[in-house]
Amino acid sequence: MKILHIVSSLNVGGAERFVIDLAYEQRKQHHVEILSMGQQDEPLAQELTKEGINIHYASSIIDLKKIFTGFDVVHIHSSHCLLRVLIASLFNNKTNIVYTRHNERVHRRLKWQLTYMLARIKLHKMVFVAEKAMQNYLNFYPQFRQKSQVILNGVLPITGDKTPSEKLRLGHIGRFVALKSQHCLIEAVALLPDELKAKISLNFFGTGELLVHNQNLAKKLIPEVEVTFSGFVCDRNEIFQQIDILVVTSETEGLSLAILEALASKTPIIASDVGGNPELVHHEKNGFLYPYHDIAALKTAIALLATDKKRYQVFSENCLHYYQQQFSMQRCANEYLESYQ
Repeated sequence: MKILHIVSSLNVGGAERFVIDLAYEQRKQHHVEILSMGQQDEPLAQELTKEGINIHYASSIIDLKKIFTGFDVVHIHSSHCLLRVLIASLFNNKTNIVYTRHNERVHRRLKWQLTYMLARIKLHKMVFVAEKAMQNYLNFYPQFRQKSQVILNGVLPITGDKTPSEKLRLGHIGRFVALKSQHCLIEAVALLPDELKAKISLNFFGTGELLVHNQNLAKKLIPEVEVTFSGFVCDRNEIFQQIDILVVTSETEGLSLAILEALASKTPIIASDVGGNPELVHHEKNGFLYPYHDIAALKTAIALLATDKKRYQVFSENCLHYYQQQFSMQRCANEYLESYQ
């Protein structure tokens, strides 16, 4: 089977990282290529080139139509690509079009309603990465019920032991954009008692427009806490060797790749109770959930996990168990293959 994955860019992000992992797993048995509608010098492109996966670049509908020829499946992973792909596929009835929605937001504007009218005709399957996301969508677009299904994201295994550290290391992974709300973590740590602040450190992984704002906020609110802004780090093994607890502060999430990677690396999680997070973080079993933007609740969760070593160990073991049972990339790739067929 020849499979073409389409992404809006090859910048570092959860959906992009997932697509690459899925491609690595699928190419064990199938021919897989990736099409990006971004720029040719983006960070993840080098990784794909090294791994021998062919990358296409296209923005026009004419270019898309040419590239689609010969592929059995075109798999879209971004709403920004959807309309162009649908139009390009109008006179191609041999290729199955699959669209995965990686977030929980429902597009309601007229532009999107028209787009989804075309999607209803051309899409073979619409895949959601969380049950809640699918139900929210179908409440507004019930006509897609027969084409819709949930496939939980998977992640490749994460190897390597964590580097011992005197301090408990809180980590945040994600672009510095408004919906990721990294400032919530900084503000929550600022509320901790001084004796606990001395026992923890923070490490932020990612770049983006709000990076400098958060750097200045950390200097202002928690100058006594060790805070590192590591920028873009591609190697997830390297990232999770530097994290003891993953903190997710997002306003919205689909099925968070960072949380999946935390499960695979036995890293307990504290996450905002949004989107697909409750499907990954089982409250008081492998981590804590807290109401989005509730700084006091986030502070309490950090304090509980930072001061209870026995609870931390139980959470860590449960993370690995959940990963092995539900979130391997092999399981995910097999479910997508069934969807394609």
